[in-house]
Amino acid sequence: MEGSSRRSLVAARARLDELTAVPPPGVTTRSRHPVDLARLADDFDGVVDLLDREPVVRRALADPGVPGSARSDLAARLLDQKISAEALDVLQVAVAGRWARPLDLRRALSELGVEALLAQAQRENVLDDVEDELFRFGRILNRTPELSLALSAPAVPVPTKQALVARLLDGKARPVTARLIQRAVAERHYGDLERRLEQLTVIAAARRNRLVAVVLTAVPLAGDQIYRLRTAISRYFGRDVQLQVDVDPAVLGGVVVRVGDEVVDGSVSRRLTDARRRLHR
Repeated sequence: MEGSSRRSLVAARARLDELTAVPPPGVTTRSRHPVDLARLADDFDGVVDLLDREPVVRRALADPGVPGSARSDLAARLLDQKISAEALDVLQVAVAGRWARPLDLRRALSELGVEALLAQAQRENVLDDVEDELFRFGRILNRTPELSLALSAPAVPVPTKQALVARLLDGKARPVTARLIQRAVAERHYGDLERRLEQLTVIAAARRNRLVAVVLTAVPLAGDQIYRLRTAISRYFGRDVQLQVDVDPAVLGGVVVRVGDEVVDGSVSRRLTDARRRLHR
């Protein structure tokens, strides 16, 4: 992807991270039910299918001559109630971005589907297993030309390939791993299947290395506030950070940020507590 498309993908991925962030062990959140990540991946796949079937829609949603807000509104009109609210939220961020080519938007949505499944693995604490299983299946393909051909040949229907993957991995790999490989055999535009599995392994590793910041606020944050906060925390830790934003009226004002065992308490309630302590000295 060219620069503008990459930046648009980064923005959409950041919004997905905000919706799917897994809090550190021992940290609970109150303001939001867990996102159905399997459905989220299905919704992205459904939008990709729509873009494949309807080139006019694909061009309209990625048209750089139309304001991003108008494209976002068009996505809402087309897909409201047809996909989950979370999927529509991320989609609107994606289509509001600038895409060098309409096909870049299609590819980005496919990548977001992968990220949703990896977020599911992360939530289930099996992301390391999934990464390892993707790598090992790629090595099996490398050593078994017959299997590689069966899963890559254009003449073999995609459902047949996916059924073969399901039989091979039944009871031998995590369900998320099997689903990711089934997606990979259907993604002809990526070319070589073994290379695509290597890419998935890299994406999984990158996700594993992200930090999660649990942010408590008294009131919901606006999109630009979340973006600035995420940027500041990522800069502070020198790593990409997922945000889990939770509303807690007890905070009163300001924010409390927790990353692992490190807590930065900038809340009004904390300042009031400190003031009371000073008064009683």
